[in-house]
Amino acid sequence: MNDTPALFTQIGAMPGHLLRRCQQIAVSIFLRECRVHDLTPLQFAVLSALASGPPLDHIRLAGIAALDRTTVGVVARKLEARGLVTRRVSDTDRRSKLIAITDAGRTLIARALPAAEAAQDHMLAPLTAAERTTLLALLAKMADGNNEQSRAPLRGP
Repeated sequence: MNDTPALFTQIGAMPGHLLRRCQQIAVSIFLRECRVHDLTPLQFAVLSALASGPPLDHIRLAGIAALDRTTVGVVARKLEARGLVTRRVSDTDRRSKLIAITDAGRTLIARALPAAEAAQDHMLAPLTAAERTTLLALLAKMADGNNEQSRAPLRGP
C-alpha cells in the first residue's frame, strides 16, 4: 500500500508548509506590484526602518527589521550602490557602520508605499474584512510568541 498521497495531504495541512507557501506568494505579489520601483521586500523593510528615525548600526537595524546581520549587510550594500542609503563608520565605535537613508531613498519609499500597500491588499483579497483582522492578529500573536525562536528576532528601536 502506498501512503504517499496521505502523507502529502498531511504535509500540505501543516502550518509551516502553509506559511512557506504564503511567503512565496507574498514575495511574488510584492515583486510584481513594486517592479517599477525595483524593490524587494527586504529592501523595502530596510528603507522603511531607516525612514522612521536616525542612522542605525547593522545590529540595531537587523533587530528593528527582524533580519540577520549578514542579510542587512547585503541589502545595505545594494541600496548604497543605488544611492538610496549611505554607510559610514560610527564616530563612537570604529568597528560599527551607521546606515542612513538618503533623500533619494526617502523619495523612493514614498513612491513605492502605495504599491506595497496594494501588494498587501492583493495578498489578503481572498479573505473577508473580519478574516483579515483575525488572520493578522493571529499571525502577530504567533510571531510575537515565537520571537525568541527566530534566527533574527524582532528587537524594538
